[in-house]
Amino acid sequence: MKSEERFSMTRSDGRLIWGGLLVLLGIGFLLQNLGVFDVFGLIPASLWTLFWIGAFGSAGALFLVGLWLKRDNWWMAIPGFVLLGLSATILVDEFLPGFPLSGSIFLGSIGLGFVTVYGLNREYWWAIIPGGVNFTLAVVAGLDEVSGWETGGIFFLGLAITFALVALSPATAHGKMRWAWIPAGVLFALAVVTTASMEGFINILWPLVLVIVGGALLYRNYLRTGKE
Repeated sequence: MKSEERFSMTRSDGRLIWGGLLVLLGIGFLLQNLGVFDVFGLIPASLWTLFWIGAFGSAGALFLVGLWLKRDNWWMAIPGFVLLGLSATILVDEFLPGFPLSGSIFLGSIGLGFVTVYGLNREYWWAIIPGGVNFTLAVVAGLDEVSGWETGGIFFLGLAITFALVALSPATAHGKMRWAWIPAGVLFALAVVTTASMEGFINILWPLVLVIVGGALLYRNYLRTGKE
């Protein structure tokens, strides 16, 4: 009964915070559309940029502090890291123009939020999927910017690894996640077919897959040993 009450309070707190943020955001856009903010046109754009960097960064930090104070508020990891990533992206675009990885920073921050959710509670296996997808997109976006590689195969490989990690999660011990091997196998096949013409990448692909799968198996064995 206590756990249900705790979850209910956490969900209520989340609705209160998100509801308040949406109301403030709506009021801000309304005032902007009414021209109320035109008086601030004399303020240099660089100062506005610093303001938004600080605003998003502070909001993200507040979410993470709330998570640190109460681990039951696992959902705070997602907006916390997203807002910090948005702040970092604006910072990089403003002070490091031409830096090729700003998109990867933002996508990676989204993935980090979901990975943190899974790290806090291993029963939330679903968080592996959006976490893995966003990390994959971050890698693809970065490679598109800094190299001339064809990233289609890397995208499918990242998704295949994501579902393989779902299949290898502790819940697999109860036979719940075996279905994840199906999309993992299909996506891995697509990765191989897509990169079949890239001989150099194939030479990297197979050893990399072996290392990742072997590491995941060792990690799973470590979790079982710890429980015993």
